[in-house]
Amino acid sequence: MSVIASMQPLVIAAMLAWAGTYKLLGRTVGVAASRSALPKLLGSDQRAVVGYRVTGAVELTVAVLLLVAGSTPVPAVAATAVGVSFLAYLGYAKVAVPKSSCGCTSSRAEPISWRGFSRAAIVAVGGLVATIAAITSTGSPWWSALASQPLPAVLVVAAEVVLVLSLSPDFDRTWIMPLRIWRMKYGRHPLAGVPDTLPITATSYNLERSEAFTAVSHVVRSGLLESWDEDGWRVLTYGGRIGKRPVTVVFAVGLDSATVGIRSSIVDEATGEILPVPAPPHPARTVLPVVATA
Repeated sequence: MSVIASMQPLVIAAMLAWAGTYKLLGRTVGVAASRSALPKLLGSDQRAVVGYRVTGAVELTVAVLLLVAGSTPVPAVAATAVGVSFLAYLGYAKVAVPKSSCGCTSSRAEPISWRGFSRAAIVAVGGLVATIAAITSTGSPWWSALASQPLPAVLVVAAEVVLVLSLSPDFDRTWIMPLRIWRMKYGRHPLAGVPDTLPITATSYNLERSEAFTAVSHVVRSGLLESWDEDGWRVLTYGGRIGKRPVTVVFAVGLDSATVGIRSSIVDEATGEILPVPAPPHPARTVLPVVATA
């Protein structure tokens, strides 16, 4: 436990330095600030940018203090206060501006989620552990712990770094995407066990571009109304009109080798009578005048 407590200033300093450098020196700070809840909290986008940079300066200052005087209580208390402040801000933003971006470490639009709260909690808890260790003298400076117990110290730092990176969306493409590709290639397919049924949207898309649909398209007056599967057929219905008579246009699309093709019927909504397909209307021909030429 003493090694864990001793290495917290180093880990927290790295986290704060990473976030603070972007907030203070990043070229896209204005974008990140405008997407956050700071404009609502401070009253304007300009104040939000100033508040964003001030936060970055505070983070960098605390990071430097943790690195050079991490075994004393003051930097550890400051780190705890920064972590608690982050938790309070995220809570406010989640309630006041639910769709705002976290804006914690980059301009990437990252909705406020449990990942942001987890990163802030790591700073707060790590600072509290370092504070208790400094007050009770149960820990030692991180450089002394690294020199006297290099393997445990490196393992502690590595474990926390992996945890922090896994909670940061900035590195999702670095480890989540390769992991998903590997799982798709060697693991169980995510659609395994799902019935092999053609989606209704695919059926209607193909139907509405078929010759069978085109032949009665002048009758159809609505989008897809109902659909169901029956005896190897997928039945789709559309609203229509012949003159002033409301009708239902029914299509049956084959789903297997025993029910191939597309069938269609036009049903009178009032009587249930099956009606013949009326001839499509033909636009009147426009006769162009003959222009005499010399």
